[in-house]
Amino acid sequence: VIHYCMGGLEISAKSEVVDKKGKVIAGLYAAGEVAGGVHGNNRLGGSSLLDCVAFGRVAARNCAEYMLGDDVVTTDLWKLAGGAPGSTEAAKPAAGAPAAAAAAPAAGAAAVSAGTYTMEEVAKHTTKDDCWVVLHGQVLNVTSFLKDHPGGE
Repeated sequence: VIHYCMGGLEISAKSEVVDKKGKVIAGLYAAGEVAGGVHGNNRLGGSSLLDCVAFGRVAARNCAEYMLGDDVVTTDLWKLAGGAPGSTEAAKPAAGAPAAAAAAPAAGAAAVSAGTYTMEEVAKHTTKDDCWVVLHGQVLNVTSFLKDHPGGE
């Protein structure tokens, strides 16, 4: 098992892949373990996942700008999650969300009020056997995805 790969594709500060001559390859972006040269000849311990997240976001933003130009719409992670930490703002169930609630019976019936879940209700579903998230104001049951998630269970 490889703990961390110090090699890989050389990238710019914008996560653009560069060729052997140091020239950016237009439209090609890399992040995480496939990218190298970010730390030089050494790296800080524990930074692998941070590389994936930080440079993944940098690559995504710059790739979107490359593809969409001025049509890129910026996004706020708190808004995607349905509000700021500790927010009591209600989130709407995703299309077919009764299936999302039914898919997590081990946690009991989800509290549903006028077709919405509160953030407090969603916060109760945080185990590997019962995991919900809020995206674009919709509640999604991602329990079955955890085994395939790069971060693992």
